[in-house]
Amino acid sequence: MSKYYVGKVDESQFAEPPAYAGHSEGYSRLPLVDHAISPASVHMGAGLVEIASGGYHAPVIHAYEKGFYIFIGEVILNFHGRAHRLGSGHYGVINKAVEYTFYNPGDVPVRMFDMNAPQPKAPDHVFQDTIFQPGEVVKDAAVPNLDDPRVKYLGQFSEAQLTGSGTISGVGVRSNSIAGINIQEFIDTMLGAHHLALFLVQFAPGGAGTTHDHPLEEIYYFLSGQARATLDGEQFIVGAGEFVWAGVGCFHQFECVGDEPVRWIETQAPLPADFETFRFRREWDPLAG
Repeated sequence: MSKYYVGKVDESQFAEPPAYAGHSEGYSRLPLVDHAISPASVHMGAGLVEIASGGYHAPVIHAYEKGFYIFIGEVILNFHGRAHRLGSGHYGVINKAVEYTFYNPGDVPVRMFDMNAPQPKAPDHVFQDTIFQPGEVVKDAAVPNLDDPRVKYLGQFSEAQLTGSGTISGVGVRSNSIAGINIQEFIDTMLGAHHLALFLVQFAPGGAGTTHDHPLEEIYYFLSGQARATLDGEQFIVGAGEFVWAGVGCFHQFECVGDEPVRWIETQAPLPADFETFRFRREWDPLAG
């Protein structure tokens, strides 16, 4: 069974999730990677969510953790007893068994990336991991002050956060085996996640990561630019609107091609270990003689 998957977004595949029937309006999702699309994946379910103007879903809890990143539009998220108006660049984590609602108060559809771990079950599975609750949908709220220590599990990305690119330095790795990179961490243990990580990666022209693997699964959803992806020795050119899944043990590398940076949203599950999460072949192959 293959340890990788390369796909392209098909806008016609947006649909109301089966478990949401009768509990939502104008809420649709396009799965990218899960047990059906990439059968080798056992840890994650990732996709794109669209909420029409005035769209919502009823209060719900999950038996999995949800991370999200908003690309466009505004949404009212009500969770942990507080409601927040979120927009482009906002991200957050919703832990297992935390009741929440989403509502679109704006005039344009909301589009967001979502990532769920442990992997949600199939709709016909005997275990029900999406359970709707009685209650109202909150339809108005203020933009959160992220400097307020009472505001938890949320953040926001801005272009000003992207500074110069260099070698990788993050949880689980500090290495010269990846260069020309800029990483902006969004969802991790510091934000309150237990099962997943989500962050933005940008490679400058000529930037590249050498061949490596991990003891975890990863998804890369491409936003702009182009990259040459090498997955267990097979090469692909990928760009905006495409995505790559790399499973446990898949040797992979990415190289920015062209004159503009390549940028993607990346997710991981399970959460990476805080030590030696990467195995770079350029570091290990010389030891084998």
